Amino acid sequence: MKRRGTVYGFVLAIAVVVLLAWPLGLRAPAQQSTSASPPLGGMVREYELVTMPTATAYSVYTANPTTPHQVWYRIYGGDALFRQRLRVYQENAGPRPINQLPPESELKQEITNNNSTGWFRFAPETGVFTYYFDGDNRLSASSPWRDAFGVKVKRTRYSNGNRYDVSFEDQDSLDDFNDLKLEVVILQPV
Repeated sequence: MKRRGTVYGFVLAIAVVVLLAWPLGLRAPAQQSTSASPPLGGMVREYELVTMPTATAYSVYTANPTTPHQVWYRIYGGDALFRQRLRVYQENAGPRPINQLPPESELKQEITNNNSTGWFRFAPETGVFTYYFDGDNRLSASSPWRDAFGVKVKRTRYSNGNRYDVSFEDQDSLDDFNDLKLEVVILQPV
């Protein structure tokens, strides 16, 4: 009987630590939805492919503080020579200068491979927010993570928001921009 009490006490202690740590900025990642995709509506316009050879991350943001929005994202693969990592940040502020990420307290999710995932989505928000998608890579399991060497982005406008195809490059020779590929959707009707 004493052993059972010890186990329950241990579980209770862990629960208390988690509940106390929650307000300190340890937030849950976005929810994953494997059965649904973002309700974008009909396509309105495709934009030119943009290549940013010095970018290490990509951000999407809201400019209208009164219209609700929701951000969805998913990794859909990659053909990488090195190990890949996606880090996703959400900040209740306008965008930062290029290649400047928010503090770690704004990190919402980290995925350490480029395997296809289901859709992840943030809760709907109202206000000015910026969402950062940071692509990193490393040569081996024991080497440090390093920033991507460039990003390519294709934007498509839909009746209910925008979809971005984002591809990261993991070599400084900028060869194919297909090492870590993701889709980012921001739902915000015009």
